[in-house]
Amino acid sequence: MIKFSGKKIKNLLKKIERKYHPKYQINFLNQGMINLIDVGSIGGLPSPWNTHANCINFLLNFEPNEAIQKGKNFMTYNTALWESEETLPFYIYKGFNATGSSLFQQNHEYVQNHWETLRLQGPKELAETWFERSKLVETKTLKCRSLDQIINEEFSLKTFHFLKIDAQGAEYNILKGASEFLSKSCVGLHLELFVIPLYKEIALLSEVESYLNNFGFKLIKKFPPHGTFNSQHDCIFIHESRNPQIASKIRKIYQIDH
Repeated sequence: MIKFSGKKIKNLLKKIERKYHPKYQINFLNQGMINLIDVGSIGGLPSPWNTHANCINFLLNFEPNEAIQKGKNFMTYNTALWESEETLPFYIYKGFNATGSSLFQQNHEYVQNHWETLRLQGPKELAETWFERSKLVETKTLKCRSLDQIINEEFSLKTFHFLKIDAQGAEYNILKGASEFLSKSCVGLHLELFVIPLYKEIALLSEVESYLNNFGFKLIKKFPPHGTFNSQHDCIFIHESRNPQIASKIRKIYQIDH
């Protein structure tokens, strides 16, 4: 007789739940109402959407390091997004299995010049290993396109409501290539934004917030700092008047009160 430990049984039950529970299934029983664009999320839906997949009608996912995939309710592009159609260098850093790789170069000079202050911020183990993890391993070239271009050419009949970006400093550049989307159908955004220039020439949180304010978006939630040197925040922006029903659903998913 095969015996299973309590931990193995618990893990097995979690796998079964994730496969069959409605909240983990995109557009379960055609009840999804939000068309979601996810940029830079490796390994499946990001939190909290991974436990609210049933709220998603269609998922458009961008990840340059993954293969193109198509399904009834989703599509994954292995295309990098930028503010225009360009071919750019992509810097692959040692990181934790190449995490932290970016279209921007690591800002070693800034970290060195502010080391005595920075080393006291955030998790100690991340600060102590930053220089090692930020070593450049390889530089590739990526063909980039703008989000507006892709939507207009390939999804002109679909209305997208929410944009989530985790692009290691390229959030502002991607948003500049999505001005039409921001002006028309976008109701909310989830952005990971830096408050210190850990990469060279990136736009910081305040600049991105100012840009989005011009489109009618308001920062309604700034989560606690995280990452090396507490360098970044997850930020939620909402356009309250564009589609109140979708805006209310987004608030509920992120557990944000009015």
